Amino acid sequence: MNSFASASAAKKTLYTRLLAQSLAYRYFDLRDLHDLHDDSARKMLIAFKGIGRWTADIYLLSALRRPDIWPTGDLALATAVQEVKRLRQRPSPERLEVLSAPWKPWRAVAARLFWHAYLSKRGQKSASVSL
Repeated sequence: MNSFASASAAKKTLYTRLLAQSLAYRYFDLRDLHDLHDDSARKMLIAFKGIGRWTADIYLLSALRRPDIWPTGDLALATAVQEVKRLRQRPSPERLEVLSAPWKPWRAVAARLFWHAYLSKRGQKSASVSL
């Protein structure tokens, strides 16, 4: 492992421990997110060092089963949209946002379908991956 990867892993470990401490000492309660609007819940998660928009969106989509989360920073999603829609290049996060407009308020369903297409094309079964 090179020094950059080692430093990155150490940071991720630190961020995970800080989050775990916040949960253990009840400074932060994940149950508080249930009643919040998507944007407010995302902001609350991103306030933690080491949690970015992608991580927050995946948590909202996967753990909280929010129906209209569209993780524009997900490379597999962008690649699948490119492939399914036969785009010349992988769409940027901004372009993904525009492309997702017709699927509101069920963009999480669309994301899961695109991920399924992505995995299927690569010979993986989506049943073996938590979507």
